[in-house]
This record gives sequence, C-alpha cells and structure tokens, in this order.
Amino acid sequence: MMTAGAERLCFHPLTYLEQGDEVVVGRTDVDSYGAFPADGAALLRKLEAGMEPAVAALWYSTRYGVPVDIDDFVETLRALEFLAPSGAATGPAVRVRGRRLGRMMFSWPAWCCYAMLVAGALAVCLIDPRMVPRPGNLFFSRYAMAVQLVVFVSQPVFMLLHECGHVLAGRRLGLRTRLRISRRLYFVTFETVLDGLVVVPRRRRVLPVLAGMLVDVLGMSALTLVAWLSRAADGTVPLPGRICLALAFTAIPRIAAQFYLFLRTDLYHLAVVVLGGSDPHGTAREMLANRVNRWRGRHDLLTDESRWHPRDRALARWYTPMYVGGYVVMTVLLTTVVVPVAWRFTESAVRTVQGDAASAARLADAALVLVLVAVQLAAVVFGAWRAWRRRRAPTIRSKRKP
Repeated sequence: MMTAGAERLCFHPLTYLEQGDEVVVGRTDVDSYGAFPADGAALLRKLEAGMEPAVAALWYSTRYGVPVDIDDFVETLRALEFLAPSGAATGPAVRVRGRRLGRMMFSWPAWCCYAMLVAGALAVCLIDPRMVPRPGNLFFSRYAMAVQLVVFVSQPVFMLLHECGHVLAGRRLGLRTRLRISRRLYFVTFETVLDGLVVVPRRRRVLPVLAGMLVDVLGMSALTLVAWLSRAADGTVPLPGRICLALAFTAIPRIAAQFYLFLRTDLYHLAVVVLGGSDPHGTAREMLANRVNRWRGRHDLLTDESRWHPRDRALARWYTPMYVGGYVVMTVLLTTVVVPVAWRFTESAVRTVQGDAASAARLADAALVLVLVAVQLAAVVFGAWRAWRRRRAPTIRSKRKP
C-alpha cells in the first residue's frame, strides 16, 4: 500500500547536471545534493512537474519495465531536503550576496588589469634583480622579533584573501560559498565550502578551484611593484619596500603547498575536476580503513563499498599511495623537525625570561616567541576540536537512488 499519497509534492528549486550515466540533482541554497541514475532523475522531474506519486510510479514501470518503490524514493527526496511543505511558496532560489562583485572581479576588464599587473611585476624583476622573490628578502630587519611579527601577522591575512578568491568565484556562479576554519594534519587554515560545484558543468569549475592561487600571484605581483616604486633616488629600497619584498616571497611557499595533494589542496580539487569523481580522498581513506579492519578481523567496522562512486574507486587506486606517503612524510617532519625546532625556540625563550641578565629587547623577543608558540598550539587544538565536533554532528549524505 502506498503511503506517499495521491497529493502532488511541492519542491524547492532544484538544479540538474548530467554527468555520463548519472544526474546530480541538488539545492544550491542549502548545499544538499544527490546522484541519481538517468531513470531516477526522469522520475524526479515528473514529480517536480506536478505528477502525483502513484501516477509517477505507474509511468516509471511502464517506461522502464520495472517497478519502483515510490515511498522509498519520496523518503529519499525528503531526506535530501528537496521537498517543501505542502502549500508553501517555492519561488526562485535565494539571492546570493556578493554575486555582482564576483562577476566584476572576474570580468574581462578585470582580467586585462590582472594581466598587466603580472606583466609589470615580471618586467620589474628583469629590470632590477633585487625585486625577484627569494628567501633573503625575509630578513628585511636586523631585529628577529620584527621579522617574526610581520610574517606571523600577515600570513592569516593572505590565507583569508586566498579563500576570498574562491568565495567570489563561486558566488559569481550563484553558489552559496562560505568560509570556515579547518585543519590540514597539523596546519590550521581557512577553508572555502564549494559543495555547489557538483551541479556546475565541469569546465566552469576550474576558475573557482584556482581562484585562490590567482589571488596569491596577483598579491605577489602587486607587492613587487610597490617595492620597486618605493625605491629612493639613489636606488636603495627603504624599509616599507623591503617589507613588501618579504611578504611577496611568502607567497612562494603558499603556492608550493598546493602541490601537497594528499591534504586536499586546490590542485587536488583541480585533479578531481579534470579526472572526474567526487571524493577520491574520502574513498581512499575508507578503503584503507577497510583493509585494516579486515586484517584485524573487525568485519563489523567495514564500510559498505557499494556506495563508493565507481570513478572515485578507480582514482583511489593511484591516490592511496600518495595519501599514505604524504602523511608518513609529514609525520616524520613533525617529529624530527617541527617539534624539535619549536621546542628549542621555546626552551631558549623560557631561559631568557627566567634569567636576570637579559636586556629589555631580548626579553621582548623571548616573550613574542612564547606568545607565537602558544597561539599556534591553541589554533591546532581548536582546529582538532572543531573537526571532532563536525564528525560527531549528524549529516545527510548524498544518495544514489533509482
């Protein structure tokens, strides 16, 4: 007996994207998406067009020659939050703030300005080799405290600007992109939620994915030009210009870090866009967990492999060695380099603060080191706590239903 009833269902505005033999359907206003086979998407379209569930089930069995559990199908739509309350107004999707700004930032006049900015920075580096980003630019002052403070304070700002590039590129497409604090192993960073890209054609996903790296390049170019323009009459670079050169160099490690694909960086997402699939990282992690649990004999902890996307399963075969190797390398670096160096700086700073013969400048320098270490440690702990809360929070996963 059908419990879906004979009433027509009310739907929120839905977006459809055909991808091979399946169709991704979703609500961009709440970032809820599901992957349906073509016949399931056709059934959904009939329901959305106003066909009653019982009639739609009859249409499906006539069209495809097999019956459908319409009650289960409707429950899936309800779990995905596709259904609106009966009689509720279901007008156009919620307007996305910042969409006009996003369109301006990535319009053709803006691209012309960006090209001139980068070309100008390259020309300046050819004219004056001192403008080329290099490690020595970091030491713009003989006071280590000043260098540490400028670099430490500037990096969160540049990371935020990087993510703002992703946000605006996504909102340009009408997506509900947003920022959150995240953690990559023992790195605390900002992260842009771009779930809505799953209903965007593949070629249009490239800009939102690479917009952050574009911001890094533009920032490095702008700082280089400012440093060149700040030169004195005798050609020397004053302190503000040297600070600009130091900050321009810090973009190099940020861009290089995007090649750590196992940390789900921008280039990881670009590879997913180019190669297909949706979450090879999560599939590889669950695949490894299944192998370990089989070896332990804990078959009750195995993940149902049938829910893995076929493309993710294929990509996970080459991604898994990179995933394992990357985490091994980063863990080794943590135990052999990061922790010993941090401990050495902390121990030296504590001895300086506890001593009686230290000057005021050395005391201030030691106090700054202790503050920076404490802030970074607190950030890591906070990021781990937020990740733990997200894992425990109930979530609705996309379903692949007929």
